[in-house]
Amino acid sequence: MKNSLNIPSIDANSLGNSLFECITIDADNINKPKNGKEQPMLVQAGIICICLRGEASFVINSTTYSFRKGDMLTLLPNTILLGGTSSDDFMGYAIGANTKFMMGIQMTDVVKSYVNISNNPVISLNGEQIQTVIELCEMLKQKRAKKDHPFNHEISRNLLAVLCYEIHSFYQLQVPDSTTPNSRQDALCQEFLMLVEKYATEHREIPFYAEKLCISPKYLSIVIKKASGRSPVEWVNRTVMLYAKTLLTTSDMTIQQISARLNFPNPSFFGQYFKRYEGITPKAFRNRSRK
Repeated sequence: MKNSLNIPSIDANSLGNSLFECITIDADNINKPKNGKEQPMLVQAGIICICLRGEASFVINSTTYSFRKGDMLTLLPNTILLGGTSSDDFMGYAIGANTKFMMGIQMTDVVKSYVNISNNPVISLNGEQIQTVIELCEMLKQKRAKKDHPFNHEISRNLLAVLCYEIHSFYQLQVPDSTTPNSRQDALCQEFLMLVEKYATEHREIPFYAEKLCISPKYLSIVIKKASGRSPVEWVNRTVMLYAKTLLTTSDMTIQQISARLNFPNPSFFGQYFKRYEGITPKAFRNRSRK
């Protein structure tokens, strides 16, 4: 995704030359505010982190989440992560995976998983589930070390697929979903969500996305609502509002500059749009968030 909002990103480059990276995190690794201001980061990699000790707090897509011992934090690509605080004894185990590497994994119910994780980025795991995640991550590290293995890449991808399915199972057990899987519709919904992440700040009209997918706007609306529980308009507006609120709370840009950055025709139109979905004006939202 093009980072048109100039928000620093956690992306494939952050993983070095690796397709994935498994690391241990302590309190010193938690992003600290610079010059008294927390800086948002755009996550462009798939990341999970298990809290092994202590606790931490993060703002994910403008919502604050607590993260305690036994919890798992899952960040999807194109998530906005804002700073964090932690106890002095915090320790976590994390894995970050290159988005392109992850896209090669063929999973069933991928949209259901996307929606569940998006709505519930932090869930609690039991001891057996934590051990399963760590063991799979350690296996990935061991396989990566064998660089002369002729099928190193394929084995790593399949181990990562197993890890993704395990995480998906954790969510299904804790966040049940009654939607009926439909591979064709789910694939279409996944393509739509990727397009929204890429173009939402430039295009808010649904026919644009329908044309990109070579289907009618009506059929797009039916498919997306059935597969994700939200309409295409709701997904687009949700994404635009996320960026708007992030810029209002974490930058010194004026309302006019934010309006232009999000490609609104003028600040007045942006103000009306924002108030329609948030209930207050952008200025009032900024003032409230900074108290």
